[in-house]
Amino acid sequence: MNEEITENQIAGPSIVAVIPTYNNAGTIADVIGGVKRFLTDIIVMDDGSTDNTADVLSQLNGIEIINFPQNRGKGCALRAGFEKAAELGFSHVITVDGDGQHLTDDIPLFMEKIQAESGTLWVGNRILSYEKGDKPPVRSNFGRRFGNFWYRFNTGIRLHDTQCGFRAYPLKEIMLLKCKGERYEYEQEVLIKAAWNGVPVKELPVRLYYLPAEKEVSHFRPVRDFMRISMVNSKAAIKRIFLPVTVLEVPGATWREKIVALAKHELRANTSPKKAASSVSVGVFMGIFPIHGLQVITLMGLSVLLRLNRPLAFLGVSVSSAPFLPFLIIIAVAIGKVVLPENLVAINGQNTARTIAQGAIEFVVGSIILSIVASIATYFITVPLFKKLAEIRRLKKQGSL
Repeated sequence: MNEEITENQIAGPSIVAVIPTYNNAGTIADVIGGVKRFLTDIIVMDDGSTDNTADVLSQLNGIEIINFPQNRGKGCALRAGFEKAAELGFSHVITVDGDGQHLTDDIPLFMEKIQAESGTLWVGNRILSYEKGDKPPVRSNFGRRFGNFWYRFNTGIRLHDTQCGFRAYPLKEIMLLKCKGERYEYEQEVLIKAAWNGVPVKELPVRLYYLPAEKEVSHFRPVRDFMRISMVNSKAAIKRIFLPVTVLEVPGATWREKIVALAKHELRANTSPKKAASSVSVGVFMGIFPIHGLQVITLMGLSVLLRLNRPLAFLGVSVSSAPFLPFLIIIAVAIGKVVLPENLVAINGQNTARTIAQGAIEFVVGSIILSIVASIATYFITVPLFKKLAEIRRLKKQGSL
């Protein structure tokens, strides 16, 4: 294993193979030999094998081996392999399973894609070849269709084989996702979070060789691992349904990072002095306008339609919050009394009802007038303020302050 990346590698993507293995003593040597035909750097994760996999690996040269004393799961093995690859300075990882089902002759296809689109996560689309192996088991076909459906639902991206572990990862981007899956669900989690964080996810056709049934070594637990993958998909679906797309797709691995990034984006969006002043003034207008209970919802629609700065607009609508509301009502009723005739409502013999109806009309009309006047005044008061703030930011960027 090269301890340092050469100058030629620095000029372009530097690629390392990461091979997770668990009790694959019968296939691991051939897999590593096949990989070596195309990549000189290989990290093998022995995930607590209990057969003689460790003995086989110890006899092979030119590979970096990381041993887990006990089986921790494919997700843990991949994460450890990625961390080692990042520590050694590689930019990309091609993952190959240790059971021999991924044909290493397809590695150049991934290498070409990495050269063409280095920031993309490439997933193998297994075009199955049956001539030398068995047909895929029924559970494999079901799992593939299941994963494909939920991935498209959660991200809008159509992949044909989300369960394929033969992939090429842009290492820096994937490490920022901070995925926590421990077993097979990790690979699904990576795909979802990559899409939500702006990492392109694409597929390329690869072949797959299923070992004959008597030689196959599968560690996929149909019930427990399927439930783990389902849990990842279910959590993603809930977030997709109940959270705005903007929250899911802004940069950030954790929800706190996403919310902070979204807040910064919103504060910087549509912030020319006039647009910022317009945002506050529209918020003030909606805060006073007499449609109480619908003000915020209406403002949300207007902020999209008019491309307002949402934080500033909602700052303006807060004028109708509890501390100010009684004063707004008093002022609105007072304005209504001035502009409306005193006996607008005539209800014979029902003075209380007439007074209530008269007051309600005065409040509505007064609120409409007050909302217009207040929003216009807010605009002309805040425009100079936002112009001054823009000038201060400009001078700071130039280093004059």
